[in-house]
Amino acid sequence: MKKGVIIALIAMAASVAVYAGTDGNGGGGKKKGKAKKECCEEKKCTAKDASTTSAAAPQSTTADATAAATAEPAAPVIVGNPPADQPFGKLKIGMSYDEVIAIVGKPSSESSWCTGKQHIPFYFGNDKGRAQAIFKGMGKLEFNASVTLLPFRICKGSTPLDLVYVEYNPDTAGEAAK
Repeated sequence: MKKGVIIALIAMAASVAVYAGTDGNGGGGKKKGKAKKECCEEKKCTAKDASTTSAAAPQSTTADATAAATAEPAAPVIVGNPPADQPFGKLKIGMSYDEVIAIVGKPSSESSWCTGKQHIPFYFGNDKGRAQAIFKGMGKLEFNASVTLLPFRICKGSTPLDLVYVEYNPDTAGEAAK
């Protein structure tokens, strides 16, 4: 068993040594500073030109593009254009649930769910759950919500916390689509 561990360590050391000798990020190729100097000597360019010509653009991968496409929006959203004299026009992203209900009134329909982030170890964000409130003739609101974890990894969204999404639509029927 000790022989196998030693062989594995030698193989890892050899692969690190090979990588270090390549012109990738291992450090065996041309240095960026040298490339800048050669640029300036050949083209007689300014220091500003040297910094832009030798800067490498970061390569995006398919995984990065897929992650960006499937990620939730980074910033909270207000959809539609609620008039200022309407209750939805007085709402601000980040308001508490109680503040919103005091302005808008009781919702026609409410629902809540877990987003799946409650299963991420050491995740302390407040978006483990979502709560939705639909108002007839006004639109819908979404809140971050706390979650209740039950036995057998069952999760239920519970208390709405803060407003993250406003959708103004005067044609809203007042019930969630099924």
